[in-house]
Amino acid sequence: MNKAADSMSEQPAVLAARMTAFVAAFGVLATIGMLAFHGTRMGSSTGIGAIVALANFLILRVIVLRVTSGDVHTKGPFLAALFFKMGAVMFLVYFVLAHHWVDPIAFIVGLSALVVGLITSSFFLMGSRNAAR
Repeated sequence: MNKAADSMSEQPAVLAARMTAFVAAFGVLATIGMLAFHGTRMGSSTGIGAIVALANFLILRVIVLRVTSGDVHTKGPFLAALFFKMGAVMFLVYFVLAHHWVDPIAFIVGLSALVVGLITSSFFLMGSRNAAR
């Protein structure tokens, strides 16, 4: 079997772990950058946003792995958990912002670590697959 076939057959759990590492790394980088250039409140707000984004992704990862495997009759509770998780994250974001516990812009920067990490990890994955060919 060649390298391209090996890369294409990677386990979903391995790929999810790589994506998680990218999300966490961008959260840490954003938090350190905010702490260095904008102070403690902005840095801690970014860190809280990054923690929420990472926790959201980790829970989503578990739910999606359970939904995509197994019998079709056992997927209902996991789909319900997916919708409950989404509502819980929305409520958490609203609650934290409404009580002014964090700076809104810095908090959104921290939450954005999820999007930036996932996009960057997909570019690295495409690059490694192209290099393996």
